[in-house]
Amino acid sequence: MARRNQKNVFREEVLRITEVTPGGAAERAGLKTMDVVFRYGDFEILDDASFFAARDTYENSRESEIPVVVWRGGQAVKTMVPPGRLGIESNEYSPVAYQFDSLMMKLDVQRQIPEFLRAVEFKDTYTPPEQIVNEAKQLIDQAEREGTLTPNQILVARIYMITDDASPEDLRRQSAMLAQLIATQPVSYLHLVGNDRFFNKKHHRAAVECFKRYLEAHPDDVSIRLNMGVAYYRLRMFAEAEAAADYVLDHELGLSDHGLGVAYNVKAMGLLGRRDYANSISFAEKAFDKDQCHCDISLVMLAAAETGDTQKLAEASHKFEQELPKEFEKKGLQLAAVEALALVKANQTDRARELVQKWKDTDRIEGRLKAYWKIYACGADVWNNWNELAKN
Repeated sequence: MARRNQKNVFREEVLRITEVTPGGAAERAGLKTMDVVFRYGDFEILDDASFFAARDTYENSRESEIPVVVWRGGQAVKTMVPPGRLGIESNEYSPVAYQFDSLMMKLDVQRQIPEFLRAVEFKDTYTPPEQIVNEAKQLIDQAEREGTLTPNQILVARIYMITDDASPEDLRRQSAMLAQLIATQPVSYLHLVGNDRFFNKKHHRAAVECFKRYLEAHPDDVSIRLNMGVAYYRLRMFAEAEAAADYVLDHELGLSDHGLGVAYNVKAMGLLGRRDYANSISFAEKAFDKDQCHCDISLVMLAAAETGDTQKLAEASHKFEQELPKEFEKKGLQLAAVEALALVKANQTDRARELVQKWKDTDRIEGRLKAYWKIYACGADVWNNWNELAKN
């Protein structure tokens, strides 16, 4: 879209409304899906950051109504809205932003493909991550030179291109950029970008920094507190993960059954990371009872295996089969491997070797075990134990 040198200017960087909440302030004001917001009070709106800065300014003022100007059907439309949340979903409408998002979507999707599948099933479609990142960097550098993205969009893009497993040097650069983002943006925007842009796309380091700042202002936001706990245990920061769960549980914040299940899961993961197996089992069982996720009952089995408690493992396996029969059937190899670990820990190595022999013709066993167990703090014990048994 070209720029226009007229009174009503339409730019390349705009904020488009993608959803209007029924009964919300936006709907009452006559705003519609696909409207492009380009003015909010005295503020020109270029992106999410400028919108949230404007909204926060008027939310803390004495204004009872704020003029909003949108572009609709080739003309500017003005309406009045109350301060605060409008009840809309939006996106940063820009050809360059969409091109960047497409590259990052490809990168994120590929990161979810287990390593053992990349060289065979996806060999014709898998693109080396560094190739995608280099293309994205060139795009962002060009956008900065040409002014086709806002400074904040460029900053967020550069943060996003650095993944959680990047080199120490890249992580230091990311940390500096995150400090700049947090120092210059309102907490409402940090909530948006931290949750939707970073956490939901599994960029946990960036998400944590945004959440920490947001929670300084809104300490009892249960959803963000738990998401921060999940991000911490994904980063192997187990004490911090436990602290997030403890805050929610100790302060008796309002939780749905699902939320309580997440809190128990975060606590169990943190305890497992500290190899406190008994308490980890206790919280994982509570999590499974609330939310029936296979990851919780698998955690029980792993913690039991680490102590050689074959009885507890058998009980958990039975419960897994009863409650989630389809999932249980699909995880035959993975559950056999954790049973083999339990047998070795219980000094029943011969039985463990017999179990390994039953699966010896399975293709790419180590890769399959890593894909399932790597989420857990001591998951490497499962496949390392299997490899040792297979050698002897």
